[in-house]
Amino acid sequence: MIMTIFILIISTVIAFAFIPKLIKNKETKTIVIFSIFLLIGAALNIGVSLRINIPSPLDWITFIFSPIKDLIVSLTK
Repeated sequence: MIMTIFILIISTVIAFAFIPKLIKNKETKTIVIFSIFLLIGAALNIGVSLRINIPSPLDWITFIFSPIKDLIVSLTK
C-alpha cells in the first residue's frame, strides 16, 4: 500500500515537472502520448508492487511467431 502511494506521488511529480513545459510550447500531441505512457508505467509499477502476475510481452511474441517459425522450418527440410 505504501509503495502504491509512493508510485503515485512520483508519477505526479514527473507530470508536474514536464507537462507545464509542454503546455507552454503548445505540444498537445506530446502531452497526450506522455500522459498515456506515464499512466501505463504507473499502472504496471503498481501491479508489480501489489505482486500481480503481469504477463511478459515476449510470451505474446512467441505465441504469434511460433507457427511462422514451424512453417519455415518445415519448408526447409
